[in-house]
Formats: sequence, structure tokens, C-alpha cells
Amino acid sequence: MDKIQKSELGTIQKVTVEKMNFLYLEVPNDPESQQKAWSEFEARFPSLTGRKMYGLDYDEKKVYRVCSLVLESDNGETFGLEPFDFEGGTYIRLRLKFDPPELYEKIGPAYGFLISQYEEKINWALPMIEQYKSKSILDIMVPINN
Repeated sequence: MDKIQKSELGTIQKVTVEKMNFLYLEVPNDPESQQKAWSEFEARFPSLTGRKMYGLDYDEKKVYRVCSLVLESDNGETFGLEPFDFEGGTYIRLRLKFDPPELYEKIGPAYGFLISQYEEKINWALPMIEQYKSKSILDIMVPINN
């Protein structure tokens, strides 16, 4: 599925997620812990300008990683966070375009839709990914086997 499909939630496309270097904060995988973690995580940086934010959902391990790509301008500073290399993989992406708070209300249904549609192809060894593109655009990605 290299072409774009449309659903009532947004557009769906098969994508390759490249290797990325992250700084992260790991929390229990529940909505309350995730919500609290984002504000704590963002407060660690002197500025959020230029930061690309991700949420990695390790469902089987029951952990969630709030992540930012490492920037060249970080000059090795970790801001009290843990670094790690994410190897990437093949994903099905559902792009949500809604204004907050409706955007956040669509995350659960987006995961539910992708899991129901691609259940037989999901690679459970990799995390599910939320990539925060802008205030009103969020990519939900589910890993699949090639």
C-alpha cells in the first residue's frame, strides 16, 4: 500500500521510518502518566523551537517514551534525559488533522482503527509512534512486517 487511502479520521499511507536519535523520558503506558510526562519533558528544554516531538508506545512492555529528536544545537547536552537510537522500520501512518482538544480525542480511535485494519501484519516488537507535526497535525503510526 504505497498509495494514500482516505478514512473519516484522515489519510493512511505505508511509510518507512528512518533511524533516529532521541532524548526520552519513560513513563507507565496510561493516559494520565503520558499527559503529565509531556509537560515535564517539554520543561527540560530551554526552547521547543525546532524540536520534533514523538511518543513511542511500547504496548507489550507497558511503557511510553516521550521523545525529542536530538538536535545538532544540543551540542551533546541531554537536559537530564536518556538518549537512545531508534532503528526505524515499516509503518502504516494515519495523519490526523484536527484542532486541539479534538485532535487528542482522535488518538485512541486512530490506533483502534489501524490495529483493526492491519492486525495480521503488525510487528509487535516495534513501538507504535505518535509524531507531533504541528499544533493540529499528528501522525499515528503502527509498525508492520514488510
